[in-house]
Amino acid sequence: MNIGIIGGGQLGMMMAREAIKLGHKIISLDPSKSCSITKYASIHLVYNYYDEEGIKKLIASSDVITYEFENINKEVITSLTDKLPQKIQALEISQNRLKEKELAKSLGIQTAKFKKYIDKTDLFYPSIIKSIMGGYDGKGQLLIKDKLDFKPELLNVGTNYIIEEIIDFDYEISVISTRDSFGKIVYYPVPKNVHKNGILFTSIITKDVPLNVIDRAKAYTMKILESLDYIGTLAVEFFVRGTDVLFNEFAPRPHNSGHYTIEGCNVSQFKNHILAITSNHVIEPLLLADSIMINVLGQNLGYFDKARQLSNVYIHDYYKQEAFVNRKMGHITIIGTSKEDCIRKMDLIIGEQK
Repeated sequence: MNIGIIGGGQLGMMMAREAIKLGHKIISLDPSKSCSITKYASIHLVYNYYDEEGIKKLIASSDVITYEFENINKEVITSLTDKLPQKIQALEISQNRLKEKELAKSLGIQTAKFKKYIDKTDLFYPSIIKSIMGGYDGKGQLLIKDKLDFKPELLNVGTNYIIEEIIDFDYEISVISTRDSFGKIVYYPVPKNVHKNGILFTSIITKDVPLNVIDRAKAYTMKILESLDYIGTLAVEFFVRGTDVLFNEFAPRPHNSGHYTIEGCNVSQFKNHILAITSNHVIEPLLLADSIMINVLGQNLGYFDKARQLSNVYIHDYYKQEAFVNRKMGHITIIGTSKEDCIRKMDLIIGEQK
């Protein structure tokens, strides 16, 4: 089967690698001639994601289409509805932070307080103002601790914003799941996530998230999957406060916090995604060992050298030509005999940067 992938970064690359193992051919679209996915794509179309001509070429060359991120022109992609198992609705809602929260609320899923921000009369504290559309990894956000902290000049005129309550949470988790065209949903072991400067730093999978929290998070995720009639891998991020599980956001695609599944599980999030969108049955994931995933950014390339000195530590290079601060250059997965073993290896790699 010919699989078209919009986006040529690391997620697209890892999808492509699994698809080829399953006997498929990859046609990719990305404005860069030398992006990560070109290592695996049979045909690479060099077009902007919003380019109608490029999208039409991708559609004509592909039996099924998927994407690696949400910032795609919805109007252009609407023309490929019949070839997009993930469906337009999931993409449309995930592009809009306000619609995301409203979907969760409509499904009875607990969220932090939120509302559309129009002017200073909408303020409450502490809160964070985010652009409704676009922005990722902490971009397009304004933190407001109190009345004196508000600086309206930092907001862009003409941009729509949402204001959200800042949650004093215990930890963040993500539920990675895959739903196939037969209605079966499988869930991956739930990691605890740690962010730095709005970017995921580590995901730790050590079976210490309480079962009642996991069960509630999975039930919420199932509601989202079924309400969108979604097919493929999808990730939902939650804040956990005591026994409360609060929705943060979802991504209708494989997710950074699920990278550990490549070595840490019997089936990766990428393989199940490809199985699902090609109308095959998904595989029930099983955790093979305690695992930790470390994101390697442009300023942290030294992690790779330290990781090479350790056993059962796996390096994933994204083959990006230029490294700069906060650019995701790769990831490291640690497989351990115990939680303590994983953390010991992580400390040897990242040193004092925890």
